[in-house]
Amino acid sequence: MTIDMDIKNSSNVANNINVYRYNFDERFMEDLSTFAKIHQYDDRKVYKESWKLWVEENQSHIKKEEARLKEIGYEGDVIDKMYKAARYYFRKKPQVKSDPKKRRKYVAMDQEVIANMDQHIIRNMSSKDYTPSGGYSDFCKLHVELIKTEIKRMIDLDIATEDISHKFKKTYKNRYFIISRNMTCNDNDESNMSDVSDSSYMTCLSELS
Repeated sequence: MTIDMDIKNSSNVANNINVYRYNFDERFMEDLSTFAKIHQYDDRKVYKESWKLWVEENQSHIKKEEARLKEIGYEGDVIDKMYKAARYYFRKKPQVKSDPKKRRKYVAMDQEVIANMDQHIIRNMSSKDYTPSGGYSDFCKLHVELIKTEIKRMIDLDIATEDISHKFKKTYKNRYFIISRNMTCNDNDESNMSDVSDSSYMTCLSELS
């Protein structure tokens, strides 16, 4: 790394430190945020007039915050910094945090199903025309009752039917790659599972509904 790069990186680090170092006091930020939200939809002229009035009414609080920032080394225009924060940051910042996405309920596949998948893969993977997608379709045809039992168990556990279908495909595919890796086989046989025909799976599901 060149000296110029070292200087540039050091400058970037210093600038980043200053950004966080000169943040407003927490209580003052709340006041700015409140003002920004109240005037969120004002046009530019009305907003500026409201800002001027707010500054006049909060002189003591502003002067105290201005002194604090100057004391810790801020050399810019404090009023301008306040205006820009209220106008361009707090005005657009959502007040209510969005609810985190609800994670799907995880239910492990029954061990009997996994054991039968492993046996099916081991028996058939050495075949020249074997593919994970074709193997999965064949597995569904050969283990209808086992699949029906597992589908019913998952439905009873409030797992959505479309999630169950995806889980069967994914589990078979994962078992194939685990076994092929452990047996040091060439895994160039990977194919797209999204186009697999689920006729046997859907038959099992329709009989349960």
